[in-house]
Amino acid sequence: MTEKKKLNEDQIWTLVMTILPMMLLGNVGRELTDDSLNRVLFGALLGGIGAGFGFAINYMVKDKGRISKILASIAILVVSGLALYFLISKPSDEEILDQEWLRQKIGKVEFDSPSELKLQSSEIPESAKWFYSELKLYTDEGEDRIVALLKTKIRVDTFSLANAFSYQLEGTLSQMKVDLEHVDLEFFMADEEEVSAMFSFSRNGKAVNGYGYMYKYENSLESIWLMPIKQGFSKEYIEVFDSRIIPDYE
Repeated sequence: MTEKKKLNEDQIWTLVMTILPMMLLGNVGRELTDDSLNRVLFGALLGGIGAGFGFAINYMVKDKGRISKILASIAILVVSGLALYFLISKPSDEEILDQEWLRQKIGKVEFDSPSELKLQSSEIPESAKWFYSELKLYTDEGEDRIVALLKTKIRVDTFSLANAFSYQLEGTLSQMKVDLEHVDLEFFMADEEEVSAMFSFSRNGKAVNGYGYMYKYENSLESIWLMPIKQGFSKEYIEVFDSRIIPDYE
């Protein structure tokens, strides 16, 4: 009877030390992507790593006393918690500003960005075909916030650049269900060729900042947007980004 009770206790410790890191890291894996298939794969991969780690620790202390097993379980929780933190935590804007940014040129606009912008779409929405004859969207494929560039050709000969800027900004924010009456706009510059501004609004009860830049040449418009989806951009980040945009005036 005593031997059977000891075996049951050993099984409980094995389950505790194996399941805890498996569940913690498995949940982390599912949070690393929005793609349903990759969520399953990442969850299974990290969950398996967590289970293997816990099983190895349990093997090392299986012949130790209860105090050692409790301390080992606490250590597993601490290590798994640290892994959870480092896997899901994202660098601050201050840390991103210290990194080396990638220099890109799309169309007539040269700029720096922490990651490469790639072509995502070249389709023109029906509601915008009266204004655009070409519309190409490039993004950094961000989730919580996006760096996007629109390279367009327009059908109309005369128009206000400031109005075109407002049209794009309001259209995007409306799709995000932002109350336009509570959007604050601070222009950095505005003339016949260029417009740039920082905008702010409330997202989930928290003020977030975004940014837009638009350049007009011949029958073309190019615009760059720092668009907050769940997370905003710091003012310093926006100012640095703005200072590194160089349009080709030739």
